[in-house]
Amino acid sequence: MCHGLRPQVQKLLTKYPDIQLATINAQEVPAVAGSFSVFTAPVLLLYVEGKEYIREARIVHLDLLDEKIRKIYDLVTEPSSEGE
Repeated sequence: MCHGLRPQVQKLLTKYPDIQLATINAQEVPAVAGSFSVFTAPVLLLYVEGKEYIREARIVHLDLLDEKIRKIYDLVTEPSSEGE
């Protein structure tokens, strides 16, 4: 993730406390970039339980990213109705 985008994404993720942010410099770790099929920068990936749910590359529209994250976050974090 480029240095200009990182603070914006960090701020966005404050709304989603259960999401952990990690960054990798694809030029420094090309094997990791290859394993995630990252061939451009920046790329934002959201994984839930090992499955990719979001992939945003190059031009990232934070308002649209926020909407996508919110939908997934609400589904994954909504309280279970078990035990009622």
